[in-house]
Amino acid sequence: MRMNLHQVLSQVLPFRKSLLAVLGAVTFFFGGHAAGEEIDAMPRAADACSTLVAPSGVVFTASPAWVEDTVLPKYCRVNGTINGRINFEMRLPEKWSGRFMMAGCGGFCGALIPDKPGHSNAINEALKRGYAAISHDSGHQAQSWETQWAQDREALELWAYKSLPVVTGLGTRLATAMYEQAPRYKYYSGCSNGGRMGLMAAQRYPGLFDGIAAGGSIFELSGIAGLWGNWLIGTNQDGQQSRFPQAKIPVIKQLVMAQCDAIDGLADGIIDDPRACRIEFTAAVCAENVTTQGDCLTAQEARLLTRLYGGVKNGAGDTVYPAVVPGSENYSDKWLFGADDQPAWGVMASAGYRQMLAQDLSEQDVPGGLSTDQMLEWLNRSSIPALADAVDPDLSGLVEEDTRLLIYQGWSDPLIIPEPITQYYEQAAERAGGLQQLQHNARLFMVPGWGHCWEKPADAPDDFDPLFELEQWVENGRAPDFMVARQLDDSGTELRSRPICSYPSVARLKEGESPDKFDSYQCVNNAPVTGK
Repeated sequence: MRMNLHQVLSQVLPFRKSLLAVLGAVTFFFGGHAAGEEIDAMPRAADACSTLVAPSGVVFTASPAWVEDTVLPKYCRVNGTINGRINFEMRLPEKWSGRFMMAGCGGFCGALIPDKPGHSNAINEALKRGYAAISHDSGHQAQSWETQWAQDREALELWAYKSLPVVTGLGTRLATAMYEQAPRYKYYSGCSNGGRMGLMAAQRYPGLFDGIAAGGSIFELSGIAGLWGNWLIGTNQDGQQSRFPQAKIPVIKQLVMAQCDAIDGLADGIIDDPRACRIEFTAAVCAENVTTQGDCLTAQEARLLTRLYGGVKNGAGDTVYPAVVPGSENYSDKWLFGADDQPAWGVMASAGYRQMLAQDLSEQDVPGGLSTDQMLEWLNRSSIPALADAVDPDLSGLVEEDTRLLIYQGWSDPLIIPEPITQYYEQAAERAGGLQQLQHNARLFMVPGWGHCWEKPADAPDDFDPLFELEQWVENGRAPDFMVARQLDDSGTELRSRPICSYPSVARLKEGESPDKFDSYQCVNNAPVTGK
């Protein structure tokens, strides 16, 4: 029996529409746009950067100045602090496309990383395409897994959602001053916690952006960091040490691929939908006459993995939340099992969330983890879930504001487990009156073989740009039925490509076609989504 988390947490207060209305008034109003209109680069005078003035409540840490870079286009760098809380850096290109982007931040944030590479909570790829883009730390300074700072309620609320209109408001104001016109298009892009912030924007501030890209989203912190993270700690941790040895991850990976890879009809090292497979870990248990156990599992290890993968159970034995899925083993070292001298990041972050709850409830933290029933009780009493979870399935605000939401998630993510976002999307479809209605403004893309937010290379096509896809949807009215993902080698040469289909459709190989080319596939509806 699987219970919905928010049925279990019946005491947690739902979002109130009156609160949304008040918070929505914080949003800033900018110029409109015409769909499909080409945006020409608009060069600025050389002194436009140096004459920028800090708005009230903002302190520049250095005078705005032009930066010439061998990789990036020439841009105006503006960095400083908002209200003594939020550190930011904004980069405004000399040749502007008329677009603005706010990036998210990962983990519990706490660091300003304007030169983070790639597409995850990063600004430089957008800058290369003429965006004025802003990076921030969400209003506190700490390691990304730490939460002691959350005892400061203002810092907690800024991180949870209030930084969205604050940072965007400053960014659009600076862009308007720099270019003497407001941005024509406003975007948000984030992954992991940045993905949570994206869904928070869609639910609380649907008119703040024209388009929102939300990836690998820990949108349901109470379930993913709370229930699943607590289950991981209780099942696998002995203090700082993982019970399951990282050296045996290849054993699990080989077993999973043997049992699951071909279920989708194609033996290619990629599991299209891990929900179709249940692993029998006992199949890898060492034979009695084996003297070295490096290439097989002990009976104890097989039991541990069966429990870990089997779903979060309460004291009555009911499954109350999903857990890690088959196919995520390529990423388990970093996120779940860690190394001998260092716990996995997922363990530290889950402990940080538990500490956040303990602080909120004035309870003593329990480093060894809580029972599932205890965790449920803490979640019931804490104010944190209602503050930080982005679980409201009512996305009607996107329709009213003509905003587009592009959600993407790795099927092989062991940290932000994939099933909760599919369940959320199905709830949103039901609330919207059906999948077709929801897809006008919100689409979900489940990426086979992809882990967590590009933090480690995949054994599958994982090179795609969600902001570019979103841009085409917003500005040209082309709703994406699929995105093309490529797998590259170390030299950047393409090894294979594949379409990532709009959920619930999946890519199926056409008969007689090459499995390494994206146009050899077609998107077919894999399963019904709630609603008509």
